[in-house]
Amino acid sequence: MPQQSAPRRRLRDKQLREHRVHPRYNDDEFDLVQRAAALSRMKPGGYVAECALAAARADDPTAAVADYRALVKALMAANGQLGKVGSNLNQLTRHLNMDGALPHPDIVQRLLERVEASIAELDTAVAQITDGR
Repeated sequence: MPQQSAPRRRLRDKQLREHRVHPRYNDDEFDLVQRAAALSRMKPGGYVAECALAAARADDPTAAVADYRALVKALMAANGQLGKVGSNLNQLTRHLNMDGALPHPDIVQRLLERVEASIAELDTAVAQITDGR
């Protein structure tokens, strides 16, 4: 009979991790897990464990993966919007420095409101992701 190793306690854990789950993947799925783990600078087992725990801790564990993807998509969209708005603000600043006149104050006001809305959206998405970890 092979000798069983004793459960390991990680230095950062207060209690032993005695339970194991052994997921199985086909070649394509395993490649995806390995690439995602490498991008996260983690080993595949640790990556799978962190993802599973993040999903399990979510308010709706069945939607956790979809929620995460939606949050990342919102972050990317907000980032793109902020980049576009930043370009517009740079152009506006250039015009103000050239003539000193504020062109179309109503357009400037809408632009600033859009900047504030984009920043608020980005802040919300970041808070949701960071609070979930």
